Parts: sequence; structure tokens; C-alpha cells
Amino acid sequence: DILGDTDGDGKVSILDATANQRHLASLPTQAYNATPADADEDGKVTILDATAIQRHLASLPTNKNIGKTIA
Repeated sequence: DILGDTDGDGKVSILDATANQRHLASLPTQAYNATPADADEDGKVTILDATAIQRHLASLPTNKNIGKTIA
């Protein structure tokens, strides 16, 4: 798994932030994996994880592990 790759397509993209948001809003999501969805690695999936992914994509300061392989 890749941290931040919520939809499991092998890359971190805006679709991953959207998948997090849809999951949190209890809306249908085609693919969702809670482990990489915890982009800020605080042990829970919240809207802050979607924000962390968005910040990563915009090259703003965030969790430096986003985009790296996780166990």
C-alpha cells in the first residue's frame, strides 16, 4: 500500500482525497482502503486526511510519508 492512495490505484491523486471525503460523508465509494486513507498517520480517518492529501498534491507542508510505501 501507498500512504494516501485511498482508492488503491497505485498513485496519490485528488481522487484519493475525494474517496476520503465520500467515505466520511457515508456516500458510495468505488474503492476505499482505510489504512492508506489515514494520510496524517494519527490512527483515525478524518477530514484532515483529505486535507493532508490535498496539501501533498499542492506541494505544501504536510506528512512527508504521503506517497511512500507502508506496511
